[in-house]
Amino acid sequence: MADTGTNAETVTLTIDGQEVTVEKGTTILQAAEAMGNRVPHYCYHPGLTAPAQCRLCLVEVEGAPKLQASCVTQASDGQVVHTQSEQALRQRKGVLEFYLANHPLDCPICDQSGECDLQDYVHAEGRKRGRSREPKRVFGRDDFGGDVLFYGDRCVMCTRCVRFMNEIERNPLLTVVERGNRSVIDTFFDEGLESADFAGNVVDICPVGALVSKDFLHKARAWDLDHTPSICPNCSQGCNIDLHTRDNRVQRLKPRTNLDVNQHWMCDYGRHRYDWMNRGDRLEAPLTRAADETMTRASGWNEALEPLAKRLDELRGTEVRAIASPFASNEELAALKGLIEALGGGEIRFRSSRSDKEIPLPGFPKLVRRRDLAPNVKGAELMRLARVGDDAAEGGLEDLDDFEGILLVV
Repeated sequence: MADTGTNAETVTLTIDGQEVTVEKGTTILQAAEAMGNRVPHYCYHPGLTAPAQCRLCLVEVEGAPKLQASCVTQASDGQVVHTQSEQALRQRKGVLEFYLANHPLDCPICDQSGECDLQDYVHAEGRKRGRSREPKRVFGRDDFGGDVLFYGDRCVMCTRCVRFMNEIERNPLLTVVERGNRSVIDTFFDEGLESADFAGNVVDICPVGALVSKDFLHKARAWDLDHTPSICPNCSQGCNIDLHTRDNRVQRLKPRTNLDVNQHWMCDYGRHRYDWMNRGDRLEAPLTRAADETMTRASGWNEALEPLAKRLDELRGTEVRAIASPFASNEELAALKGLIEALGGGEIRFRSSRSDKEIPLPGFPKLVRRRDLAPNVKGAELMRLARVGDDAAEGGLEDLDDFEGILLVV
């Protein structure tokens, strides 16, 4: 929902007894979310069109002849909406019962358990006991290619995945086949998702456990994961992400909404390159070695920096060079540059891998998998650091083997 600026035309409506003012064109569902009232829904997603087919977001609007789909009904001035009326609750309970008629009871082994909309909705508003005695339909598991597995038994036919591939990826590899209660998501002509560059997003937007990641399959439970907001370091786009960790090890990366940078999405390249974050040989403390010692040992910062500063002061006037990393922040690169200048100045080099081409997301062209496969190549270039090496980040440092001055590596 757009921000209600001073020049925006607004409407004021009442939802469950509370007045809310929103920008004209906002739907009832969006208005309810703006005031912290989440209306249950499946097919609606803020980054996709709304087909109003799940029938779960129905609410009572005074003066309307029947319940209205809140995901497509625009808020209007003076409108009075009831999301928790007896009629609305009865309708949602009935819709949920139909969803459960064929849904398997495999929550204990489902990767979506703990962050599943169906679990939440049934717990809050569903029936305590099911009434269906008919055999459930069985579709089994299907490999959609790439990192995506499909469990058709769990699918609630919200079609978010199909709409994402059609509207955002614009590579229509998924479709709905069959009709009625035999409807199921499938790939076109057995062509899988391995040719798509942003297919992992269909797993993110699936409200149940129908689409799951092979990489994350049975790896961790949702309630065991810590979520840390971060920025994807795998190219220079700067996608906002959440790091999901357990026991201080990264288990997966998920996109974090930023409408100006990556909207609700991220590329598969960035999503799956996190193994290096779990390396066991990363330095966690300064390492020092005394003159009479052969092995390095962990030490405090003062113990490490004081002799280093003294030694650098003794070598003032000696030729200085440095090797920097495009994974360093602007502040870190500026500090390195300041240190080199204080020592008399010298060349600072860096290397960075490059892909063959940039890959934009057609439905949101601001999101591009950049050629530079490091987060801060631009910052290094703006500080006039010298880029060396080829597109595989190899070469450009051979002459330093014989360099006899001060060489700093950051």
